[in-house]
Amino acid sequence: MEIQIFTKSLIEKAKLSGRYSTADSYLSTLHSLQLFTGTPSTRFDEITPQLIKGFEQHLFLKGLYENTISLYMRMLRSIFNQAVAAGVATINTKDIFENVFVGCDTTAKRAIKPIIINQLREADFSRYPQLEFSRDLFLLSFYLQGIPFVDLAYLRKSNVNGNILVYRRHKTRQQLYITVENCAHKIIKRYARECKSSAYLLPILNAVGEQGYKQYKSALRLYNKHLNQISEMIQITPHLTSYVARHTWASTAREKGIPVSIISTGMGHSSEKVTYVYLESLDNKTMSEANKKIISAVTSKKKMILKKSSITY
Repeated sequence: MEIQIFTKSLIEKAKLSGRYSTADSYLSTLHSLQLFTGTPSTRFDEITPQLIKGFEQHLFLKGLYENTISLYMRMLRSIFNQAVAAGVATINTKDIFENVFVGCDTTAKRAIKPIIINQLREADFSRYPQLEFSRDLFLLSFYLQGIPFVDLAYLRKSNVNGNILVYRRHKTRQQLYITVENCAHKIIKRYARECKSSAYLLPILNAVGEQGYKQYKSALRLYNKHLNQISEMIQITPHLTSYVARHTWASTAREKGIPVSIISTGMGHSSEKVTYVYLESLDNKTMSEANKKIISAVTSKKKMILKKSSITY
């Protein structure tokens, strides 16, 4: 059976169950494989470990990040496993993917200092309504325990009861309970009129289903573009992105001595192990600064004048 035909059936199933991100990943993987093979259709029995390794190297040479390549490998493995389970392929997926990376590298997490959050909060963007909205979304993300943009975008009015926000994370399906502090409530109230007739809490989406997912992807791109512009305007380093608010919440919590178990629960991580990995990457900058100080301590000293020694060799 052709991989293209089977993958398209998986894409349709994913869409029917509301898993639009998964459907998107299947489609991206299929297109990348087609570009590599130079043909729109490849049969399952044509797949070899050498072909998969070549595909991985092809993606690497195109400049894709290692985690993106790994995602394609995992999606392809999932397609093959489902094909075997459906009885349309007899390939050994363990052997085929043995020599390619299917893990996940810890990416560097970027956080900003609390003083920068204050600077951002006090900046006047009244002349730039779109930038002001993106700034407010960034602050709201921080105020709501580092809520990811995808969860922020899909929040509904029904998720808020009084001053308590209850929602499930898209990524882990963990249910979170967050107290909506006054600073967060002010931002929500500021945009309430714009989504008066909508079920959504914020004026980011106005559709559901596949159309809603397309709106989310477009909104995320625009949000990151605006955050980059804001960073340039008020000279923030590192530049803001949709995840910096989340990283900053975690980093600030760690600096304030909040236990990892509490941080883990607050961020909706599936386990404390995930949180430790997350915080470890945030600590890299601190360790780097410490290392610079240590090196400086030994390199800043005046050179010693070595006297001739009486030692003979």
